[in-house]
Amino acid sequence: MDNRKLLHEIVIPTKPLSAWFYLHNEKETNTYIAPHWHQGIELSFTVSGSIDDFIINEQHFRTKVGTILVVNSQVIHSVFSKLKLNNQAISIIFPYSYVNRLYPEINKELININQPSKFDRLKKEMYVELQAILFKIYQNLQVTDKFKNLRLEALSDQVLQILVEYFTQPQAENKLFSGTKEFEITRIQEITEFVSENYQNKISLAEIAAQVNVSKQYLAKFFKQHLELTVGQYINNFRAQKAYYDLLGHTGNLTQIAQKNGFSTIRAMNQAFTKLYGKSASEFYRVQKRD
Repeated sequence: MDNRKLLHEIVIPTKPLSAWFYLHNEKETNTYIAPHWHQGIELSFTVSGSIDDFIINEQHFRTKVGTILVVNSQVIHSVFSKLKLNNQAISIIFPYSYVNRLYPEINKELININQPSKFDRLKKEMYVELQAILFKIYQNLQVTDKFKNLRLEALSDQVLQILVEYFTQPQAENKLFSGTKEFEITRIQEITEFVSENYQNKISLAEIAAQVNVSKQYLAKFFKQHLELTVGQYINNFRAQKAYYDLLGHTGNLTQIAQKNGFSTIRAMNQAFTKLYGKSASEFYRVQKRD
């Protein structure tokens, strides 16, 4: 995972809108979004360039211009994309409570839109319509006039309406989760949630294993099998992610930021940063201070 940029989605609606919006415009570094999950339903739309590896519940997708991917609620997902100039994509996360309020049936259905080659004629037509609406959202994310929020709210509701009307299937009939059992998904969620709540302190493999009622040996094998990295790597990635935003926000010196985010030393933080960003935290700190 050398020279990768770690990002993480904080699922808070973009005020005053009902959904969370983000415009990805990577120009300087590779992109690495660590395995994570959230309650909301996430949509990714590739505007230009491509995403090399978008992993959703252990299924790998390579996107191109116009690709739409949806991550259903509480599904583990991650992203890796090598640096390509002018890569652009948008993410929209619909809070689950918002979707459930408008469409209560979502609690027993899943959105299945990630394999358009299997669509019938109607779904293909609706997929094209979705692409057009999403491109309008991309355009509106870049303007600042007084009608922007009204347009984004209306457009995102159109997207949600099409997704649930034309692309949902009953969970019992859906093959999205083939290969990963429900208890395995729950266990991964328990592990990642434990790390997110305790990353500032020392965390041992034995402590996590006890939390999820398995042996250390089973935990290590299970985590590597499903997330393609060790528990230790995941913890360091999570800590580096938190430290990255502290460095961006100038929230302290290197020692303070390392200690705040669970690193035993600045050296340990530098090593984690170098693997993800291609430069150490110390180098990043010096650049931020100059800016």
